[in-house]
Order: sequence, then structure tokens, then C-alpha cells
Amino acid sequence: MKETMMDYINEQGKTCKDIMGKYEENLESFKQVIDRKRPKNWLILATGSSLNATLSAKYYMEKVAGVSIDVIEPFTFVHYEKLKSTTDFILAISQSGHSSSTIEALKKANTTGNIPTAVLTANLNSPITNDADLVIDIGCGIEKVGYVTKGFSATVLTLMLMGLVSGNALGSLTAEEELQEIAEFNTAIEKIPYVIERSESFYRQFAEELNRIPRFATIGYGPTVGTAKESETKFTETVRVPTQGFELEAFMHGPYLEVDESYGIVFIQTKSQHSERAEKLKAYFSKYTDHCFSITTGTEDNEKTMSVGIELDEFKSTLLLVIPFQILAYRITSGRGIDIEKDIFVDFDEVLKSKI
Repeated sequence: MKETMMDYINEQGKTCKDIMGKYEENLESFKQVIDRKRPKNWLILATGSSLNATLSAKYYMEKVAGVSIDVIEPFTFVHYEKLKSTTDFILAISQSGHSSSTIEALKKANTTGNIPTAVLTANLNSPITNDADLVIDIGCGIEKVGYVTKGFSATVLTLMLMGLVSGNALGSLTAEEELQEIAEFNTAIEKIPYVIERSESFYRQFAEELNRIPRFATIGYGPTVGTAKESETKFTETVRVPTQGFELEAFMHGPYLEVDESYGIVFIQTKSQHSERAEKLKAYFSKYTDHCFSITTGTEDNEKTMSVGIELDEFKSTLLLVIPFQILAYRITSGRGIDIEKDIFVDFDEVLKSKI
């Protein structure tokens, strides 16, 4: 039977548990590189959902590992960027392992000769694995549906665990702190089926309204900007209406001017000093459009607000907060009668060579 996007959404809990169960073994070679090289200034090369996953994990990684991370799109790196002299570790991410631009960027990175390179991929036999010093398994297997979901969550989790392992190796975390972080990850992952269930219920409650909205914006801050950008990717891939993911303050500098009564806004809120500002923005635009929703951490639900049912610090929150957007993308697509199993632009990769 052919797998669907929903099948992979439902597999996320098991996939993340499997990753937690073998992360020390999977990241042993990576830890050895960190132990030996002691890198503090990382460069991550990623595009598409891999980029969104990186943005979702970056601040957690920096926090626990005590490193600085630059994130650059591969095409931009190849054609416009100059490698910083301080860069001492380069990680390229491609779930499929076939991204042409990421492979090209990794080849450019290798011309430096003395900076260790690694690739994070779900396909250990893919072309990208030929151009790195180290290959790291994302841990989700091959996702046969083009609109990635469990691969996204697996990438976020594996990146966060790479940060955790690095923090241990570089002395930024004590053994007790690492164990506490692992316990919090395990607690969050146990909640994934519950978050899926709540997301399904949220869609059913507002299906008629959501299925009619012609334009969406998702607004986040800090780590959840990555979640907002992934909602943009998923909605444009599947619902196929104009959708943008914004950083909270960036939305206030121009984009807000397009809001009208048909406009849909989803606010992503975490336990943060910035949540009050997001609430203020939501209250303001609720006077101009009825289509203001919130997805939050914690356990409190109210009108057009869905919580994930667990308190999470904002740096780990992205692991769960993306799930409602995956569900909404899939269900709104079905609600609008769009068949995402039917291929469109079938000659795209052949003509544009975006994958090899």
C-alpha cells in the first residue's frame, strides 16, 4: 500500500524514540571530531525543510554546546559568500542526499582543506556522502512522500542531540545537565501522539473556516521562526495558496499592511518574554480579521488557540510545535479537494537539475 503524508506524520513518535535510543552510538564519530578539533564556529549549509529544521534547532545547539552557528543557503554560499577565517566546522544537511546545490556547496567547503566537514542525511548511500569527512544518519529512513514530515522532526531532534553531545565534549554541560535534557526530550516525545490527536481535533473544529482562507501568515520568534518557515514550506507545497512565515518584529515592518478580512494569521507562542508582544499583535489584528489563531506550548486552550499539552522551554519547543502545521497542511489540502498524490511539474527536476 502506498504511504501517505499522514502515515509519516503518525510515525514521528516512534522515529524520535528510535533516535533517542541510539543517539550515542549514532553520534560517536561526530563526538570524536568535536573532542579532537574543539570547533567553536560552525557553518551549516541547508535549504528547504533542512534549512527550516536548522533554524528550529540552532539556538538550542548554541545554548547547550557553547558554539556560534552561521546558517547559509548552499547556492548563496557557492556563488556569493566568502568563508570566514574563523569557521572551524562545516555541516551540510540534505535528507534525501540528492540536493545539487548542497552537494556543490560541500565540494566548495572541501577546497579549504583543513576544516572538518560532515553531512547529515537520511540516505547513507546518496551522492552527498561522497564529499564529507563524516556522514551522520538523520535516523528517519527513506521518506517516500515528497512533503517531508517525520524527516523534518528527525532532523531537528538529531541536530539538537548533536548540540548536546558537543556540549558534553566541550565542557559546556555537566553530565547531570545532559541527563536532565535527555529526560525532557523523552517526555516531549512521549507526547507526540497526543499532539497529533489535539491537532486533528483543532482542524475539525475550524475546518470550514480554514478551508476557505486564501492567504496565510505564520508568525514566530527565536527558535519558532524555523517552525514558521516550515509552515510556509508545507502550506505552499500542499495547500498551494500564498503563505509566509515571519519573524515577529519583521512582520511589523511592512508585511502587516496586507492584512484584510480574509487574511489568516497563525501565531506561534512559547513561554518567553516575547509572548506578551505576540499576544498584543494578535489582539490588534483580531479587530481586522476573524482568522487569527495561536499554536502554543503549555496546556491552556481558548478560542482559536491550541496548546500542545505540555510545558516546554522555547529552545526545545520546535520539536512539537511543527506537528500542528503538518496536520493542518494535510487536512486543509484534503478539505480543498487537492490530490497531493498526483504529481505535478513532473519534468521539473529533469529541467532544473535541483536534484541529482
